Amino acid sequence: MTAEPIGQRILAAYDDMPRGERRLADLLLEDLGALRHENAGSLAERAGVSKATAARLFRRLGYVGYKAAQRAAREGSAPAVAAPVEGAAAPSPSAYLEAEVKHLVRTFELLRADDIAHAVRLLREGEKLWVVGFGDDYPLAHFARALLIKLRPDIRMIPIGGFPVPEELASISAADTVLALGVGRRTQALRNVVGSAGRAGAKVILVVDAPAAGDLTHAAVVLRSRAHGPTIFDSMTATVSLLNYLCASLAGRIGDQAADRLRAIEEIHAEWGGSSEALD
Repeated sequence: MTAEPIGQRILAAYDDMPRGERRLADLLLEDLGALRHENAGSLAERAGVSKATAARLFRRLGYVGYKAAQRAAREGSAPAVAAPVEGAAAPSPSAYLEAEVKHLVRTFELLRADDIAHAVRLLREGEKLWVVGFGDDYPLAHFARALLIKLRPDIRMIPIGGFPVPEELASISAADTVLALGVGRRTQALRNVVGSAGRAGAKVILVVDAPAAGDLTHAAVVLRSRAHGPTIFDSMTATVSLLNYLCASLAGRIGDQAADRLRAIEEIHAEWGGSSEALD
């Protein structure tokens, strides 16, 4: 196996892991820094698995044993920031910034270049693009659509206020691409949309905090964005940055057509005096 960071190794092997190994893998994905400081028995105890299960996980990831994985983590990982204690006061500004930077670094460390390239290709080739987000993911979906509509026409949004989702989704086809946001709490509504889109043959790009066992059932690409924030609220910093990067990469792939669309948008703004009030 190549010298990939352990986080990428975990994500690559995640769907083949039995339940016990996944419990330890989830713990490591949330706190890779623990691998640098804790022994194998301590990590296994925290995950509620046996030391034998831990040993099997590290062998699956391509390491001779726990010590080899720990050495790799110490050589290649940035210092971890402690997670907030439930009920505690908000961290200081410097601690908050450090935690947010950690989320950004971890998110982009775990991204695979081939997954990003695949996602960008699907966004470029989709006949219609659908952006889906419920609950806390709704504003993220709005942000993604605001970027995509600058690059491509016919960007659909789910949900749309006042319109039942099935009526909207009835227009989906196998030629379409869906960008589904599941970084916050993944609702049954999101699972329904992703499942229906997959069964229709549409290609699904799923952005999540932690991948679940069934994520690859209907998703063509799963991108992981860390969202466990340093305060009582989830952090969306890394997800916003990921979406921005994804759309910027798409703009580069579309090329002249994206540039022409942006110019057309600016010309309309200029014709209307450059004010959003002209929309009222």
